[in-house]
Amino acid sequence: MKSIIILVELVLLSFLVFRLFKLYRNYKNLGDSGTFLEKVGMVLNRSLPKPVSTLLIREITMFYYLLAGGSPKEAGESFTYHKEAGYKAILFALMSVILLESAGLFFLLHQWSPILSWIHIALNVYGVLYLISDYRAIKQRPILLTDEQLRIRLGSRREIEVPIRMIDSVNSGNSFMEEKKNKTVFKAVLLETEMPHFELCLKEPIYTINLLGKPQAIEKVYVTVDDRERFHQSLLRKMESGKSVLG
Repeated sequence: MKSIIILVELVLLSFLVFRLFKLYRNYKNLGDSGTFLEKVGMVLNRSLPKPVSTLLIREITMFYYLLAGGSPKEAGESFTYHKEAGYKAILFALMSVILLESAGLFFLLHQWSPILSWIHIALNVYGVLYLISDYRAIKQRPILLTDEQLRIRLGSRREIEVPIRMIDSVNSGNSFMEEKKNKTVFKAVLLETEMPHFELCLKEPIYTINLLGKPQAIEKVYVTVDDRERFHQSLLRKMESGKSVLG
């Protein structure tokens, strides 16, 4: 029986090593076709079932932004979206609450179940690391505007690429509260309690990937930026320029 268990373990280990080698080889074959995270995403999506690859990409992304020193400069006009909302202070307050709650509950749970108390601590530490990683991603991944597209990233959570030619109109975000539960709405806001600055109405639906790794049709995009006047004017110029080219 012991020999059979050892054999099974060796087979599983060999399979794992083979899969890892194959993933590494596919990654190297991509060359300089994208950033580290983009290439990892392409390799995992090709090699693994979608739910598994989505989960792995999310975890790798978290640790990447937790440890990465900085992101390479990207082409386009960049816009931050976290300063005006005071997100740094909100994040600090939230982490303080988590840490205080963790310390209190740890001693309470430890008297009843030491294992459960340590699991609780581990989950809360993971939550704090995620918040730190997400904030670093927010700082390193601003909204980008180029001649062809508007690339909106919400930290490491979600992103969408909106072709300029697909934007029908740019309006105020005042209707956000009535429409935020609509599945065809992309919410580029850090806190859903805040009112976005702009509503981008699209000529026809475009697709992004939701948190479950499934395609989602988007008809409207709500977005907040720190420098709203510069963003508004730059976006209108790109839209007018695009119309001139098409005309």
